[in-house]
Amino acid sequence: MKKFIIWLAKVFKVNITKEKIVYVDKVVFKEKFVSLDNNVIGDVTVRGDLTVEGSLTAQGEITCYKIK
Repeated sequence: MKKFIIWLAKVFKVNITKEKIVYVDKVVFKEKFVSLDNNVIGDVTVRGDLTVEGSLTAQGEITCYKIK
């Protein structure tokens, strides 16, 4: 049936086009365990609880958001 319709389109010089737009959003979460003996260089995002036993030193800024 598909070939017949394509043949008819060619005979009658009709342009049949099919447009398909696909959007794919994919979020990947990876767990990474960091040894605290070394420095952590780069961006760090913590989802969940963060407990620090000892001291926390930052040379930049620390931002904390509370969402109700």
